[in-house]
Amino acid sequence: MRNAILATIDFFHPPFKKFISLHNFRYLATGGSTLLLGILSYYFAYFFIFKTEAVNFGIIVLQRETASLLVDYAIAIPTSFLLNKYVIFTHSELKGRVQLFRFLNLQFINILANYVLLKFLLELLRDYPTLSMLSRVLVSVLMAIFSYLYQHYFTFSVKKIGSKKEKKD
Repeated sequence: MRNAILATIDFFHPPFKKFISLHNFRYLATGGSTLLLGILSYYFAYFFIFKTEAVNFGIIVLQRETASLLVDYAIAIPTSFLLNKYVIFTHSELKGRVQLFRFLNLQFINILANYVLLKFLLELLRDYPTLSMLSRVLVSVLMAIFSYLYQHYFTFSVKKIGSKKEKKD
């Protein structure tokens, strides 16, 4: 499965290879695919699963938008983790449960930062509707860069050969 995914992504890389490395292109392709999957699952949940404004789950009642967002996260977050672990960052020697814990931390940070940054920018730019719409794009780009760096250097990190700890031994 990994080889089929990589072959499909790599097929589209040649026109972009002057601008972006294969590894980063693969990350963007899987991240974009996961984003699209999340948007589609939100759309499907909003229009076909939850047809009333209030959704009663027995112990809690949520608005239709919030329930649809939960479906989005329930599908997109595990898919993103699996793609990152088994397709993009396969070189990591960390245990899977450590990677999962770190990945879930990142998702929590992303959800919180998205909310705060969007709220801030939309309040700041509320008199400029065009700029307000661009704030969503800006926040998405910032969060994608942050997510890549977080995953590359923390979630799926690799021990450096010849690091200070190893030199002491």
